[in-house]
Amino acid sequence: MFLEFKIIQLMPMRPKLDFSLSIFLVVLLTIVSFSSCKLFQQNTNLGELNKVIEMSKGPCYGTCPVFTISVYEKGVVAYKGERHTDKLGLYVKVLKKVEYQKLVNAFAEANLWQYQDVYKSQIPDLQTVTLTYYEEGDIKTIVGKDGRPSAILDLEQMLDLIAAQDGWEQKEKPTYGLPENVKPDEIIVQLIDNVDPNNWVRKYAKQEMKVVRPMQNDRFWLVQFNKDIMPPREMIEFVRRDDYVISAQFNLR
Repeated sequence: MFLEFKIIQLMPMRPKLDFSLSIFLVVLLTIVSFSSCKLFQQNTNLGELNKVIEMSKGPCYGTCPVFTISVYEKGVVAYKGERHTDKLGLYVKVLKKVEYQKLVNAFAEANLWQYQDVYKSQIPDLQTVTLTYYEEGDIKTIVGKDGRPSAILDLEQMLDLIAAQDGWEQKEKPTYGLPENVKPDEIIVQLIDNVDPNNWVRKYAKQEMKVVRPMQNDRFWLVQFNKDIMPPREMIEFVRRDDYVISAQFNLR
């Protein structure tokens, strides 16, 4: 009688990761990825990147948001807000690879070269939208207020949706083209004699102007206005043309 022996090879046991450790690693990777993305946004030099797509929206007779959104290679997007937008100044973000590729493909497939460069409008108060596409050294620009083809409007909507997303990182605060020591929403005005400043500012109710305080023995007055409604440079020139104003200058910080 023979005894039969079977040699059983034991497989090495893989250590099981503790559930809490797994969660910790996932969270850690997420934080590192997010931090790297933010660091990339902050250190991005837009001048070193090739521009792919750009859309600019100008002012209108109302509160249309005035901004320019530019899409660069590698999915880098810049947003420069000028007026009537919650993002004033220069902001940057990085699109996900899938989202960036979808956007680029949509523009390539639209064949923008088949459309007019300018779509004229009989309504001057409408917002002017400028769409620019860069393709292998060639540039196609389409400008219009209304009457643009639906295919163009669809592309503009894609950019509007990106502009409305979260995750933007501010790179530059708005300067309005003024020196840093200037308060862009405050003007010191000198009015002619016998002009009540509180009555005078009512002329600029649309710009939400108000009297802050008198200065220099009531000969000068500090007024404040909404710089998002009218840009500072445009506003001060507007005030200087007023027949009741002797002089006007920006207040300093």
